[in-house]
Amino acid sequence: MQQNLKKALIASIILFTSISSFGQYSKRSKIFEGLKIQPKIGFNMFYGDLVSEKRTKYTLGVAAEKELSWFYNARVDLNFGSMQGTQILPTSNLTYAYFDNYFTHLNVGMSFRPLDLALGLFKQRRFNPYIIGQLGAMYHSTTEYYGDGAGAEHPDGSIWREVSTVTPTFSMGGGVNIYFKSRISFNVEFIGSYAFGDKIDGHDVWYAGDGSEVQTDGNDFFYVGTVGVSYLFNDSQWKNSPKYNRKAYLRTRSLYKVSTKKYKRPKQGKSKRYKRY
Repeated sequence: MQQNLKKALIASIILFTSISSFGQYSKRSKIFEGLKIQPKIGFNMFYGDLVSEKRTKYTLGVAAEKELSWFYNARVDLNFGSMQGTQILPTSNLTYAYFDNYFTHLNVGMSFRPLDLALGLFKQRRFNPYIIGQLGAMYHSTTEYYGDGAGAEHPDGSIWREVSTVTPTFSMGGGVNIYFKSRISFNVEFIGSYAFGDKIDGHDVWYAGDGSEVQTDGNDFFYVGTVGVSYLFNDSQWKNSPKYNRKAYLRTRSLYKVSTKKYKRPKQGKSKRYKRY
């Protein structure tokens, strides 16, 4: 009796441990299901007030995406880097002012994958383009300098303004995945960002010869181009769903030309080789 109780107790402990382990694994797998991470590096091009030349500098970042459907993902995009720009006086070809800054840019948004919507989910697809839409906020620390064309009262390289602030942004762009394996891909992205502010370059007003204040064109704009490598932690529930696999199969099959030749069944009859006499 006691031996049976011991066996039952041991079996219960093993069963409970197995269920707990499976539950923890299931929760972990759901967290990583359809989750991918993408470190990246690239350049930025600033379009604001001080941008006659030297508008390009570097950007580093990392993006993470979580599949919410078989054709769109939630996206978090974090970038670090530096910007620069120089304004040239058209009359004298001298530098009026220039700036540089360091920034941190956080975005939250979505990515839409048209081929997944049109053709379904196929691991073997080599290229997969996508469209990006994001809202974000940029913290930037900017220093604006006088150039050699600013006048004798402002020596070349002296500081004009220093600005540290947070600017809201809206971004749109696109990219493409080029797959090496089902979970690893090479990524290229190009995103344009509209800033709801005019101080990324520090230059929002300037002063005429009579001392009057002149407002510059509002709202700065910049592009970011990056390359990176994306890693998918685990396939999503849609990737292995018979519903979407069937849809992908039927849609892809319809793209191929069906042969018009019909297979003719041989006539039934006795073979001449084995003809009986």
